[in-house]
Amino acid sequence: MEVELGFEAAEGASEGAEVEAARSLTRWLLAEPELRGIEVRPGAADPADGRMGEVLEILNVVLANGIALGSLVTAVATWRDTRRGGMRVRIERGGTSVVIEGGSADEVRRIVTQLEPPAGAAEQS
Repeated sequence: MEVELGFEAAEGASEGAEVEAARSLTRWLLAEPELRGIEVRPGAADPADGRMGEVLEILNVVLANGIALGSLVTAVATWRDTRRGGMRVRIERGGTSVVIEGGSADEVRRIVTQLEPPAGAAEQS
């Protein structure tokens, strides 16, 4: 299963905040015992609507299964809570995009439910 993590810094953040956030989160995820064996690849997204030539930083994360997806969402929420500056993290899979805002059990369940394919649907990367 492959998901994409995108970053959006708060207004007034330093230039390059998204790149620094992607690097920091990569280190965080690779150190997380529950995510052992994941693959994290850096990338760049197309410029956002209304932005001229600006490229947003993304991470492509390859997970083994839906259980790992829950661990990923929890790890990202925890990482986000340790940082200052209001970095928004968007997780996308199969055309569905959700902003990670909290790490409560209910929030993680909600996000995983939105991102997992319906039961019986063919698995797509």
